[in-house]
Amino acid sequence: MEHLEEESMALAEATSTDLATTADSSTTQTRLLEAAIAVFGERGYDRAGVAEMARRAGLTTGAIYSRYSGKAELLVDALDAPMAEHLQSLIAATRPDGPIDTLAVLGNDLIDDQGDCDAVFLEAVVAARREADLASMLRRRLDDEQRRLADLVDSAKAEGAFEEALDTHAVLTFIQALGVGFTVLRMLDAPMPAADDWREVIRTVLTSVSPATEAEPTSPHASSGAVGTERAEPDHDRARVEVNQ
Repeated sequence: MEHLEEESMALAEATSTDLATTADSSTTQTRLLEAAIAVFGERGYDRAGVAEMARRAGLTTGAIYSRYSGKAELLVDALDAPMAEHLQSLIAATRPDGPIDTLAVLGNDLIDDQGDCDAVFLEAVVAARREADLASMLRRRLDDEQRRLADLVDSAKAEGAFEEALDTHAVLTFIQALGVGFTVLRMLDAPMPAADDWREVIRTVLTSVSPATEAEPTSPHASSGAVGTERAEPDHDRARVEVNQ
């Protein structure tokens, strides 16, 4: 019995150590990605140095190269991590309301300042024209983003909140094109619409892709002025009789 208790205590200590190590690793990764975004944003892709990122994150360059093959991979991860985290938190926050509400919040966020991420993304796009490996990594990042968004669109279709006939890939292309377009607008400090006006645009777009509901049958005794009823046809024969009289 005493032997079993000792084993249980040893297992608990080992589990606690593993969890602490995992937490430390997550914190270190976060510091590294934040430092990478800052350095890429300040110096551009070509002049950004791994040594400076390591210094700001409080790491050695060896620690970075043990995680990444080079700064291209680090750049893509630094861009992807905030988006993945943001989407995950949005899904958790809007889960009771459904995927349409998550898509609405994502659409509303397009006019918000994204900090250094906008500059870093555009730097990555320009650098990808010269580096095939970086271009391939960016395409994979966009594919990963599409898969996350596809889950939302398909869930909305399954719930009957999204028109089933709309091609999911076409919808995702539209969403990503909006995102890239707003990245350019924000980077150029283009004036953004008022938040309420933009939310109304997003609401209207999402409403337009909802399945059309069948009209309620109208009562024969309904008033001709009521909303949702058909207008009565004019009685041309009666009108002609009244004119002749």
